[in-house]
Amino acid sequence: MMDEPGCPDFFGDWLKQRRKALDLTQAELAQRAGCSVFALRKIESGERRPSKQLAQLLAASLGVPPEDRDTFVRVARGEAASDRLQRFSVVSSAPLRPLPPSVVGLHSGLPLMLTPFIGREPELAALQRLLDDPLCRLITLIGAGGIGKTRLAMEVASREQAHFSDGVFFVPLASLGSSAYLVPAIADALDFAFQGQTEPRIQLLNHLCHKRLLLVLDNAEHLLDSVRLFAEVLQHAPGVKLLVTSRERLNLQSEWVYVVQGLAVPPTNQAQGAGEYTAIQLFVQSARRTDAGFELTEDERSAVVRICQLVEGMPLGIELAATWVSALSCREIAKQIAQGLDFLATSMRDVPARQRSLRAVFDHSWSLLSADEQSVLSRLAVFRGGFARDAAEQVAGASLTTLLALQSKSLLRRKGPDHLELHEVVRQYALSHLERSSDHEATCQKQCQFYLTLLRDQEMRLQGTAQLETVRRLKAEIENIHVAWGWAVRHGEFSLIDGALRSLGWLCHIGVLYQEGIDEIELVVQTLPRSSEDQMHRKILGKALTQQGMLYFRQGNFHRAIPMLEESITILRPLGMAALMPDPLVLSGVIMHLNGDFERAQRLMEEAYDKAQEVGDQFYAAYALFNLGFIAGLRGQCAEGYEQMLAGLELWRQLGDSSSLAMGLNFLGLTAVRMGRLEEAQAFLQESLAVLTPLGDRWGLGNAYRFLGLAALRQGFVDDAILLIRRSLDLFEGTITGWDVACSLIYLGEAIGAAGQLTEAEGLLRHGLRMAIDIPALPLVQDALAGLAHLSLEAGEVATAWEISAIVEAHPAVVHWTKQRTRRIRAEVEAMVVADPTHPFKLPAEPCSLGALIEKIIGW
Repeated sequence: MMDEPGCPDFFGDWLKQRRKALDLTQAELAQRAGCSVFALRKIESGERRPSKQLAQLLAASLGVPPEDRDTFVRVARGEAASDRLQRFSVVSSAPLRPLPPSVVGLHSGLPLMLTPFIGREPELAALQRLLDDPLCRLITLIGAGGIGKTRLAMEVASREQAHFSDGVFFVPLASLGSSAYLVPAIADALDFAFQGQTEPRIQLLNHLCHKRLLLVLDNAEHLLDSVRLFAEVLQHAPGVKLLVTSRERLNLQSEWVYVVQGLAVPPTNQAQGAGEYTAIQLFVQSARRTDAGFELTEDERSAVVRICQLVEGMPLGIELAATWVSALSCREIAKQIAQGLDFLATSMRDVPARQRSLRAVFDHSWSLLSADEQSVLSRLAVFRGGFARDAAEQVAGASLTTLLALQSKSLLRRKGPDHLELHEVVRQYALSHLERSSDHEATCQKQCQFYLTLLRDQEMRLQGTAQLETVRRLKAEIENIHVAWGWAVRHGEFSLIDGALRSLGWLCHIGVLYQEGIDEIELVVQTLPRSSEDQMHRKILGKALTQQGMLYFRQGNFHRAIPMLEESITILRPLGMAALMPDPLVLSGVIMHLNGDFERAQRLMEEAYDKAQEVGDQFYAAYALFNLGFIAGLRGQCAEGYEQMLAGLELWRQLGDSSSLAMGLNFLGLTAVRMGRLEEAQAFLQESLAVLTPLGDRWGLGNAYRFLGLAALRQGFVDDAILLIRRSLDLFEGTITGWDVACSLIYLGEAIGAAGQLTEAEGLLRHGLRMAIDIPALPLVQDALAGLAHLSLEAGEVATAWEISAIVEAHPAVVHWTKQRTRRIRAEVEAMVVADPTHPFKLPAEPCSLGALIEKIIGW
């Protein structure tokens, strides 16, 4: 480091002047640079040097010209003299531009804290040292409930953001009712969507393997049977660190345990100077949120010290105690807590684990609630992950007045603009009261009825103009939906299940919750016997199999989807309920044409269209009509099929279903490319991207980029084609497999071949061919073979090119577009032979079968 004689704080002074010249507060600059105000204050005062990453972020945040940023970073780090900064002005005449998303995103993975962090400087320093240690990758903050583990973890994570290039992410675990939801919870915090048939755990590990990020996993004590996942993350992702909060240690070899104690509390006989202790500061701050005029007077000081001592500096206990300052004196609060404070010494096994450390605080809070408030609070405990006000009113009988009263007493808090939630420890305490009351079963029944009715009532919105808003709302309630669904299955509420099944399937389809939906619906499938003669039971079983089949299909697991959909049709057809038939018929038809069985696909689609028209189901009428057009194009009826697809697309436009519209635009774009209508194809696919981006649909986006790549290839823009198709595969990586990946690999092989890289192209086409065989998807097999024939021709292997083309062209189920292509290749070879009678190649009289050809190629 290079010291600066005579002015050691010059950089800090320059930084402060530049910030003020840009009219930024310390808080504003800290937010833009992704650091804490504390860190920025230390840098401006000259007490601390920024890291290289933070210096780079400060340069961007302060509008330092790109050509001067290396100099800025070196000066900031003390590696160059400060006078190097004098060659560009402290005052910038250019307006300060917004930071790019990559910079802003550094702190976006943490919840926004609405109250200031108090104290804990020794703990923060110790934890920052641990996080800086390359050997320490898993830190567990251990302590009693309410001790402040979560807040401390978020604060240290916030201060360390600049050291993790891929971000810092907060994963709340308290609301998870089962270890099965641990992997989805982490993925949700990372905004990572599961798709395809690969196990979600493997997908998550693959996603993390090259990341440099910090995961804050909060409240892990009830998931100790699944923490082996944490060790797997560390093993597979060397750039990932874990900061875990728990009431118990994880007992992993890689774990570094840090015990969190209460805030600093004054000794008994030291009331003077008590205001310097962080426990007292927290009490005063919390009390002022309840009573803005609260002051720590001489008379009250010793009582506040006593309160903080009674809860041993436990932040949650202090905050709850402070809520009563508007009703009781501090002396009275201390007396009440002392009478009920049993949590510090209790080790009784019949006390629930979550309540052993905070029971006295909650007992005291409970005793001061009115009977109505107690009743409402206990019933609110049935909610998981928060609740909306209308749910609280209908399920728990909570009036707005009661909700506000509970919120004012720190027993209830706001979670976003439309949701409220109980702190998980409060919820557990309240639930223990509900479970001992006569209201328990009735409240659970109301919760079940509310959320399954909500699902039922959103069915049309999930397929209309409010689709995006509806999916977001229902995903915010997914924990409550899980609870309600489980209760309904266990208690035989089949009428509620019947009404909600289709909506649950579509929510999990559009919201990319495939495995969650499959698992929930499996509960129904396992509950209803296949041999049941009850018409309602058979109807529900058929609908459940349809929705499961749809989700397996979207995952890319055709082997599981096909038998489920076939069984669904077998169950539902005899019931004579035409409205239930379009779903499984259309889904089966789609898989059939993707697998190359065009005759059966057409029959299924025609029946689906007739049934949809019969019952006035415009959604599935559009779905069937569109696919009939696509099948017609595959069979050579191009113009007619194209018009049918346009008609189906127009119906989707009228319905306002964004997800289906984008899917239609993608495959209409593919058909337009094949027909040579490249400008139309570009327009369709660009519109699809615009529709899909707000939905965050990786499957749809991957399709759009793949087909845009094919369009670019047909126009001769080979480099663009390669980039677009690779982007498609990037979107699919770790989330999607099967048909879509095989198709993209085949297209990429063709693009790489067009760039002259024949060996790499052949490898990609062979990979795509093997995947297509495994699916099985005959049209993709034919595409891959046609690509290999073209490569053979380019390499001068005319005999191979002719043989492959002739066999593919002669196949009775060959796709129209592939047949045209192989015919052109074969004709080119034959023209070469005719033009040059001395050419050594002789046309064979009888080509081998497609199966024999594939065996030969795979064996090459």
